[in-house]
Amino acid sequence: MFSSLDSRVRDMTICANTFKLMQLYSVFKPLPQFGYMSSLYVTLTAYDLKWFPIFLSSPNLKSLILERIGGSFHQLSPKAMERVSISSVTECLLSSLEFVDFKSPIWELAPEMKLVWYFLENSPTLKKLTLHLKSHSITDDFIKKLLKIPRCSTECEVVFL
Repeated sequence: MFSSLDSRVRDMTICANTFKLMQLYSVFKPLPQFGYMSSLYVTLTAYDLKWFPIFLSSPNLKSLILERIGGSFHQLSPKAMERVSISSVTECLLSSLEFVDFKSPIWELAPEMKLVWYFLENSPTLKKLTLHLKSHSITDDFIKKLLKIPRCSTECEVVFL
């Protein structure tokens, strides 16, 4: 099924249902490597976020757009947040990634926060990370905390929308 995908693809969009299907498929067969992909737009649920790193073996990925579907009821507790592991994000991705955009509104306990921290601390080529903040949950302390995250890239700009 997925093994017939053209590995020369440059731009890819994956909806939440396709993401789930790819995750299930990857249990039985490895997903194809997309060595030419430079742009990826992924829509997924908060609970699928833990599977997200296994799809990031694209050494030329420069732009990543993440959109979480579901409302605030998908907010995870601090204990559940600990179970979201992102330690398997590949080095090749981190060495090419320049732009990350979290399209969905984000708040302090959102599972995406782990990815925000991870990308800022580990991506040496990151130039811009865009966060769409949930307006009623924005506090000065939250923004200060975000701005204090150590950055691997000295050129990285964090943009709040």
